[in-house]
Order: sequence, then C-alpha cells, then structure tokens
Amino acid sequence: MGSIDATPHIVITPSRNEAGFLPGLIESMTSQKCRPAKWVIVDHNSQDQTQEILMPIQEKYDWISTIKIADESPRRRGGQIARLFNEGLSSIDYKDWHFCSKIDADMILPGDYFCNLIKKFHENPSLGIASGSCYLMRGGKRIIEKVSDGHTRGGLKTYRKACFDQIGGVREVDGWDGIDNIVAQMNGWETDNFLEIQAHHKRATGSFYGSLRGCFEAGRFALSMGYMPIFIVARSLHRSFQRPIFFGGISMIMGYISGIFSRQSPTMRNEEVAFLRKKQRERLLNWWKFR
Repeated sequence: MGSIDATPHIVITPSRNEAGFLPGLIESMTSQKCRPAKWVIVDHNSQDQTQEILMPIQEKYDWISTIKIADESPRRRGGQIARLFNEGLSSIDYKDWHFCSKIDADMILPGDYFCNLIKKFHENPSLGIASGSCYLMRGGKRIIEKVSDGHTRGGLKTYRKACFDQIGGVREVDGWDGIDNIVAQMNGWETDNFLEIQAHHKRATGSFYGSLRGCFEAGRFALSMGYMPIFIVARSLHRSFQRPIFFGGISMIMGYISGIFSRQSPTMRNEEVAFLRKKQRERLLNWWKFR
C-alpha cells in the first residue's frame, strides 16, 4: 500500500462561529507529519471572524480550501452536521482517496495523529471506521471522554473508502455517527476508537448548548435509532454518575420519552435495528456477568 504519509487522505471540518477554536486546529493540522492531501473547511452561516481566519490560510496552503454555506437554518447537532460533511466531501474533485476524516473545529491534534491512526488501518484490513480518543483539561489534569467499545468519535472519525462506499456514506439524519458504526459492523467491518491516540478536545462533547440539552438530544437520537428501552435506562443510569451528576441521566431519559410522544421517525432500517439490539443485549449480559 506504500508509505503511510503517501496514502491519499482527505479531511472535512464543518464549522460555525468557531473563530475561537479554528486557529488551534489549523496549527495542528498544518503541523501533521502525515499531512492530508486535501482539507475542506465548511463554513456554515458564521457571523464571527471565521472568514478572516480562513482566507489567508487557503491562500498560503494549496491543499486547504473552504466553502461557505449561507442558509436560514439554526445551528443543530445530528443530521445538519452530516449534511455539512457531505457538502464538503462533494466539493472535492479528488475521487481516489483511501481515507476520509471528519475533524471538528474544536479539536487540537498531536503532530503524529494521522500517522498513528492510518497505521492502524494498514495493520488491520478489516478496520473500516476508526478514531482516536478525546481528552479535556480540567484543573491541570487530562480527563478522557469515554465512549463504549467500538464507537468511533464523531468529531474525530476516519473512514476507509471501501467501508464508506459499502455503508452508503454518511446519512443525513440524527444519530448518523452511531448508525455508520452499526451498519459497518453489519457488513463485517470492525470499528474502533484508540485510547492511546489522543486529541485535545477544547469543548466537552455536546456542551455547546449545555450538557443537559446534549443529554436530552442523546436520548432522542437513541429512540430514533431503535435503542432497547432497558438499554437506554442502563445508559442513563451510567450517565447519572457523570457531570452534571444525576440530572444528565434524567435528561437523557426525558429525551427518549419525548421522542416517543412526538412520534419521532426512525432513522435505521428494521434489520439494522435488530442488529443493534442484538449488540445491546450482549453488552447487558456481559455487564450482568461481570458486574
């Protein structure tokens, strides 16, 4: 497959009013030992200094480009982010990529991030989607944002092209960054997040609108994906021991119940839901066995 740094690799970054974070990401991206072939920053309705930051960067580096999307939609998680990613991907006149990454604007990558992650793909031909892990800095301490086994971080996600094509790309629906893992696994691919490959997350996951709202939306997304009720209860109980203590778990349950009463539309097919629930039953049984 050739050397890792010669592997065709593209990166997409959706961004909205992220002028406070973009300089850090840009510095870390341009310092990568295994630099991507293309990087597209999708500027969605930014009203801050985003354009002033991006204009000189794309003039200085021919592998960096930006597209500006101006519409009337308010900022949202979920399907809107997936749409912006797809807009960025479709803007690239470069079809022979082997790997494609979605990197959020509030990340700072270590200089060897892509070298280490793409090395994982080279070592394991069955690895279809992968990410590093995220850490926050609190009181001078590094706090890892934990996720379940096999779940790749939406803000650090990298796809192998063969897997990406087989799963039909990124669906523009809420819960897209969990759906792609499930569909990839259904098709025989492995998905993984690697604890030892760490990126500095400058803003806690889901905290832009507040942690409670983030938990509420996570509950709604879980319903749309077809989570088993007992699994979302277990997940909410687990969430209750993280900040904000107790209320985060309650908010997640309320989001799930809200989706029921609003008759929220499903985002996964029946066979995908069946596969997801099978995985959830296995996790619950393992928890019971090793509790």
